[in-house]
Amino acid sequence: MSSGTHLPPVDPDFLIVEHRPERLHAYAHGLLKRLREIRAHKGARGYPITTIKAAAAWLIESYAEAGTAPSIEAGQLISEIVRPNPDVSTLPVRRSSEEAYRAAIEFEARHPPDPTGGAPSNATVYAIAKHILGLLKNKNSSQKRAEGIVRGWRILPHYSANVRFQRAPNKT
Repeated sequence: MSSGTHLPPVDPDFLIVEHRPERLHAYAHGLLKRLREIRAHKGARGYPITTIKAAAAWLIESYAEAGTAPSIEAGQLISEIVRPNPDVSTLPVRRSSEEAYRAAIEFEARHPPDPTGGAPSNATVYAIAKHILGLLKNKNSSQKRAEGIVRGWRILPHYSANVRFQRAPNKT
């Protein structure tokens, strides 16, 4: 292995403590390289994927204990182990409604908060619905249908929190 590539010793009875960022980065590089070699059918050579997973968990904990940001390779290692679906969304709405959902949040964030606290802003449901109507994937959606969608979004904690987050500091 090169001087910048190392595999951490993994033993359930003995956990190494490492706080030097350059060593942690070298471990991340080594683990990523070995994982890719295994997946390219070059063999585990005594360091199988299950060991890499255990070492990756230790590595992320070590980065946190050291107060050091993980390297790009550490992030790539985790991504290759987890293999996240690139098409997944964290929004609590249908994929077809994401653009309209974001637009509604941005629209409400441009308005002052509702003084009664009953809604994220003092913008009317009618105004928000009119703003997003063209963004809804169902081009046959009516104003009333869009208003119903907005009412549903307004009760979501995610929606209200994002309106507050997007709001300019001088409008809160």
